[in-house]
Amino acid sequence: MLKLLPIFSLIGWVFAGDVLFIPSTLYPVHGQTMAVLAKELVDRGHQVTWLEIGPKQSDLVLPVEVTREFWPAQFGDKTLQDIYQFRNHSSHSELWSPAYYNENEQTTGWLASIRLCDSLLSRSKSKFDKLAEKKFSTVIVDDLYNPCGTLMAALKRSVYIYWSMTGLRTESAWANQSPSPPSYLPVAGTGLTDDLTFTDRMYNVASYFKQLYIHQHIVQPRIDAVYQKYYPGVATHFEIERNASINFVNTPPIFDFSRPYMPRVNFIGAIQCRKAKELSKEFTSRISEYPEGFVVLSTGFTAQWSKSPESIRHAYLQTFKAFPKILFIWQFDSTFDKSTVLPANLHIKPWLPLQDLLGHPKCLCHVSHGGLNSVIESVYHGVPVVGVPLTARGLDNLLRITARDSGVMIEKEEFGAKKLIEAIKEVIGNEKYKKEMLIFQDMVTDVPYTELYHAAFWVEFIERHQEVPHARSGADHLNFLQYFLVDVIAFFFFVIFCTISLIYYIIRTVIRTIRSVVNGIRGVPRIVTKGKKNN
Repeated sequence: MLKLLPIFSLIGWVFAGDVLFIPSTLYPVHGQTMAVLAKELVDRGHQVTWLEIGPKQSDLVLPVEVTREFWPAQFGDKTLQDIYQFRNHSSHSELWSPAYYNENEQTTGWLASIRLCDSLLSRSKSKFDKLAEKKFSTVIVDDLYNPCGTLMAALKRSVYIYWSMTGLRTESAWANQSPSPPSYLPVAGTGLTDDLTFTDRMYNVASYFKQLYIHQHIVQPRIDAVYQKYYPGVATHFEIERNASINFVNTPPIFDFSRPYMPRVNFIGAIQCRKAKELSKEFTSRISEYPEGFVVLSTGFTAQWSKSPESIRHAYLQTFKAFPKILFIWQFDSTFDKSTVLPANLHIKPWLPLQDLLGHPKCLCHVSHGGLNSVIESVYHGVPVVGVPLTARGLDNLLRITARDSGVMIEKEEFGAKKLIEAIKEVIGNEKYKKEMLIFQDMVTDVPYTELYHAAFWVEFIERHQEVPHARSGADHLNFLQYFLVDVIAFFFFVIFCTISLIYYIIRTVIRTIRSVVNGIRGVPRIVTKGKKNN
C-alpha cells in the first residue's frame, strides 16, 4: 500500500491546477459570483490566484488559500468616479425616475473600464508583465468591463475561459459565433420576448445591428488603442474574445428563451444557488408572529434607497399597511424621517440572507428589482416574483419570469401603491403563479449535476486538455459579409438578374424578328424614322 502512495499523489497533482481569476470590479456582484467557483476549486485542491483591478479593493470574503492581489487604478474622470467608486452621481437618483432605464449602462461601463486599464498599465506595466510571464493552467476572465483581463489572457498565450455575467449578449454571441436570429430572439435591452410582431421584429433587428455597431466601432477601437499603446502588435480585443476556449454564461440553459449556441458555450447560471440554511433568531421570531407568511423585498447592489424619492418609499409603506397579517422583510439601507410611522408588520435590514429567506416555506413572494442573480434565486427556490424593474436589464430579466406566468411586473411608469398592492394580491391569491414557478423551478433544478459542478468540470477539462478544437466552428474564419451570406445572396441576385435579362432580350429579339417576317409577308413597308436635320 505504501508503494501506491506516490502514484495517488501524482494523480492528485495531475488534476490540480493553478487558476487565475480576473473579475471586473465595477459591480460587486461579478466578484461575488466568480468567488463561488474559486472556493469550489480551492476545495478540490487547486491553487487559485485572484486579481482585482480598480480604485479600491472589494470587501469580498475569499478562502485563505486564495492568493489575492489588488492593483490600484483610477478612472481619471470625476463623473465615472462618482458613479462607480463613490456612488453619489445623480444617475443613482434618476434610477427611480419613470422614464429612466439606464439603457447606456453597458457602454458607460466599458468606457470606465478602459480608463482603469489605461491607468493601470501607465503605472504598473512591469507588474502586469511579470504576472503575464507566470504559468497558469487556465485563466478565467470576466467578459464584461474587463479589457485588462482579456489583454492578460492574450499576453499569456494560454487557454482561457470567458465568463459572461449576464445572459448571452448579442456582442458575446457574435464573438463566439453562436447564432442569435433577431427574427425570434430578443436583443438585450429591448424589453421584448420571443413572441414578436412584425413591428417588434423591425425594432429587434435595428437593435441587433446597433449593439454590434456600438461594441465593434465604439468600444473595441478604444480598447485596441490602449493595447497598441503599451503592447504594439498584440491581437485585437475581438480576436482575443473569439479565441476563448470556453464561454461560461451566467444563466441556466432553460432560463432564457430557447436559442442555438455553440458547443463551447456552457450555461452555469444558478452557480451561487444553494439550499436554504436555518435563519437567525432575529428572523425566525418575527416570521413566527405572522402565520400567513412573509414577503421579501430586495434591490441587491443596484439601488440605494437613500437616493429614492419620498413618494417611492411611502408607496411601499402604504403597501405594507394594506397587508397587516403578512410580514414584509425589506432590504433597506437608509433611514426615515422621525415623523414617519413604520407599520408593525415591517422588518428592515440593510442586507438580507436572501436565499435563506426565499427557501423558507412561509415565503409568499419576492418583490424584486430584476437583478439577474436574485431573479434566478427566486426560480431556484420556487418563489413567484412581483417585478419592479429599475433598469433595462432588470426589465429583460423579469420578462423571462412573466412570460412563463411565474410572476407579474409593474413598469416604472405605472408604479404606485395601488398597483403594487394589486400585484401582490394577484400573486399571493392566485395559485397559478406558484404552480408555474414550481414548474419553472423543476426545469432549472432537475439536472444530473449542479451548475457549480458543471463549471468546475469544465475548468478541469481545460486544465487537462488545454484546448477544445472540436467546439470551434468554421464561422471563426468568416467576416461579417461571409457570415450573413451577403456575398452569396448578392451572387444569387446577380445570377437571377442576368438570367432574367437574358430571357428578356431573347424574347424581345424573337418577337421583333417574328413581327418583321410577318410584315414582310403582308407587304407592309418598313417605316424608318429620320432624325431632324441640324442647320
